[in-house]
Amino acid sequence: MIAGRVRAPQTNGGLLVSPGLDGLTALLRTNRDFLSSWDYDVQGRSAISLRETARRELAALSRDYLGEFGLTAPPLDDEAIASAPLIATGHQPELFHPGVWVKNFAAWSLARAFGGWSVNLIVDNDIPKSAAILAPRLAGGRLKLERVEFDRLISESPYEDWSITDPAALASFPGRSREVVGELAPDWLLGEFWPRVLGRPEIGHLGQRFALARRETEESWGVANQEAPVSRVAESTPFLWFVSHLLARLPRYVRVHNQALEEYRAAHGIRSKNHPVAALASTRDGWLEAPFWAWRREQPRRRPLLARQNGRLIQLRIAGEDGILAELPLSEDAIACCAVEQLRDLASAGIRIRPRALTTTMFTRYFVADLFIHGIGGAKYDELGDVVSQRFLGAYPPGFLTLSLTLWLAGLPQDSTNLEAIRRLDRRARDLIHHPERVLGEQQPPDVRNIIEAKRAAIAGPVGTRLERKSRWAAIRRCNQALEPLLRDERDHLLLERANIAAQDASNRVARNREFSIILHSRERLREAMMRGVSDFAVVGSGPGALTTPHHAS
Repeated sequence: MIAGRVRAPQTNGGLLVSPGLDGLTALLRTNRDFLSSWDYDVQGRSAISLRETARRELAALSRDYLGEFGLTAPPLDDEAIASAPLIATGHQPELFHPGVWVKNFAAWSLARAFGGWSVNLIVDNDIPKSAAILAPRLAGGRLKLERVEFDRLISESPYEDWSITDPAALASFPGRSREVVGELAPDWLLGEFWPRVLGRPEIGHLGQRFALARRETEESWGVANQEAPVSRVAESTPFLWFVSHLLARLPRYVRVHNQALEEYRAAHGIRSKNHPVAALASTRDGWLEAPFWAWRREQPRRRPLLARQNGRLIQLRIAGEDGILAELPLSEDAIACCAVEQLRDLASAGIRIRPRALTTTMFTRYFVADLFIHGIGGAKYDELGDVVSQRFLGAYPPGFLTLSLTLWLAGLPQDSTNLEAIRRLDRRARDLIHHPERVLGEQQPPDVRNIIEAKRAAIAGPVGTRLERKSRWAAIRRCNQALEPLLRDERDHLLLERANIAAQDASNRVARNREFSIILHSRERLREAMMRGVSDFAVVGSGPGALTTPHHAS
């Protein structure tokens, strides 16, 4: 699938499903057939064995994580964990829009349709982009966007280490949001969501509070995925085995990654050195940048993890630091067990080693899930990631589902905007400036006629030399400036008319903004939209050729 062709739905309530619903059964079957027979050695363990372990540990992580905070993980038996279809999705623990949230409901519904289980990965190893939401304010009959802060970002800490810095701002957020929004959102989800955020004072990390409040909301609506933070998955044995495998073959991975990135940029005409991701760096003394982040618990700022082969050992350090973190007994042909133990010791000592975007989905799609659900952004990332994965692992990755929903806030005022009217006014404005004689017409006083004739003579003048062209341009400009006062009133009226239309168009764009946080949406309307998506996906596994399995998610 080509993610570049995927676009967000432009209509209210529009649902993007790529491939379509009728192709999901075949996609899941193809993925499962491949993954059940993929013969690949991961530093002394088969991919099949590693997947079995990864799924068991993921189920245990979910049970422990949800139980720790008084939430219930859906029950799973050993046979279901090992062999039932696993549908996975994930996102950062932020106040995202409905187009992101719908993935969680679709994962749950598809798992039930196919007799499997579902998991939402909380991507808490990413860095928060903001400590505020954008909300609509109605002023003078027009809508505009306004920021409402719920905390302050004072560092580049990832979500898993983002401690609340302004408790007062967090507590006053609903009231300040209401001051901005007014009665535009009378029954917003914020009314029940924020008490859940504030109701866990024992949790110092804001991203975790958001994730739990969101999960509690889903459960109150009858939807219950397994949940696991990427920070905990990244310290599991299967993931550390995956890390060891990439480190053992890091020179080849770096070559594959950078070549695929160069090809991607050339194909899309991208000049930026950081888009969609940065190239992996290398130094003259043998250090290579690995596709992982690393930082210390007491210094929560993400930096690249660097590795260097030194005989039968691989040295690790954090970019910007001089000290060696560890020397892993690891090479291309080495079994990873001892390296995994040392990586686990680093985790116990407060050293975070976390995947980046491409390695997160590489691990999940090859070694955990049977079907991964991407949003539009993740799908575009994996247009590059698929090439890297295929070339490095020697097998094209299992296909994924791209899903998104467009939902506008209910009740925001809109007027129909005539875009053709703006174009017409723009054309008229250009004529007023550059072709005033066309606007004035032929019935003009003699002095005006003389100026018009002078302009026509200038237009017909010689242009053979640079001096002639320059003189011709100056003569035309003088004539236009001389005629400009005659059209000033019309020009001022036109500009005012255009400004009014443009202002209404800007207001309409606010009304049609699909990225307002879920907490601003009507609770009932939002629930209806999410559960309608559940109903759409519930029938997928019941059609001709559907998978048959005795397992069913609770």
